Amino acid sequence: MKSKHNALAALTAAALPLSSPLVNAEATPEKQVMAYRYSQYNEMDNPRERTFTPETKRYTIDVHQFHHARPLGEDWYIQGEFQYETLSGASPTQTYREDGKSVLITSGATIDETRYDLKISPKRYFSEGTLGATFAYSQENDYQSVSLGSDGTLELFDKHTTLLAALSASYDTLSPTDAQGSFNREAADGNNKRSVSLFQGVSQIIDKNRVLQVGAGLTHFSGYLSDPYKTYDVRPDERDQFTISALYRQYFAVGDGAALHADYRFYSDDWGILSHTVTARWMQQFDGRALQFQLTPLVRYYRQTSAEFYTLERFPSGDYYSSDARLSAYGAITLGLDSRARWRAWTVSLDFQYYLADENFSVIQRTGDETPSLLSYTVLSLGAEYRY
Repeated sequence: MKSKHNALAALTAAALPLSSPLVNAEATPEKQVMAYRYSQYNEMDNPRERTFTPETKRYTIDVHQFHHARPLGEDWYIQGEFQYETLSGASPTQTYREDGKSVLITSGATIDETRYDLKISPKRYFSEGTLGATFAYSQENDYQSVSLGSDGTLELFDKHTTLLAALSASYDTLSPTDAQGSFNREAADGNNKRSVSLFQGVSQIIDKNRVLQVGAGLTHFSGYLSDPYKTYDVRPDERDQFTISALYRQYFAVGDGAALHADYRFYSDDWGILSHTVTARWMQQFDGRALQFQLTPLVRYYRQTSAEFYTLERFPSGDYYSSDARLSAYGAITLGLDSRARWRAWTVSLDFQYYLADENFSVIQRTGDETPSLLSYTVLSLGAEYRY
């Protein structure tokens, strides 16, 4: 529940085969998969000159992810994933303006937590599409989450057009650490948060080398949506989020094969936040006699406006208020490099990403206020996969 970042979120990237032109239709996977991935996520320290409390360290997260997938009969395929995280560091509790400068207060003492996450996803393959389901359970020191989801595809026009749809719901229970330590924590203890999400999209094969996908999503949150670890944080008990996304893939006969991945996402919610995300990847294949190697540089730009109730007042008033940096106006740049080496049934991966957020990157709605609690972090990930 604390203001932390999921380390694996920065590592997600869709991949398409590079050794041949793009293929859109799904076939039932025939092989079993065993995989393990270790990721280390490190946040940069808070600026000493803007931090009121002695502690400037931020979060460090170690993530162990285990994955297994296998066919069940001719038309079923099931995937399971177990994730274990350990987290330590300090959490920002308030940012306020004093003498024209922003001042950051943190939780001070180092926080140590663990998180367990289990996900099971069976899928049924038909001649003209798929139908799948997902069950997920997450447990950490101060948070418990249960979610259910379903997804499906329908292929039309000789499998050149694919309709996509997904529906999910989650139910989370809050149990803040030291609930009696503050009014916010006591108010959150035992409360819950609920969400319902819907996504619809269409994927179109333009020709043998190009694929375009567009989609729209809607998510409704309700329940306790404030952050109990912030000093002054009162948010509405409902939130509606809307997204529009476009993904473009193009194969190029460069070297042993290459593909351009270009993604765009527009986001809007009823808290007043608007955001744009643009991502570009170039996936380059290198084929040897026994070894295949894939290198993928990445660049991403993100910017958002602030929530209507975001404030840097030291003692805010009104129905809703928060100084959470994630609700401020800012921009962010991500640079990354993913690498894959394949030998027979084995695949080894090594990925790195660097994320830098700054209020000056926002370009639009720049307020001149410093936001010292904005995240900047690195993620290093090493994985191994075996197919048989």
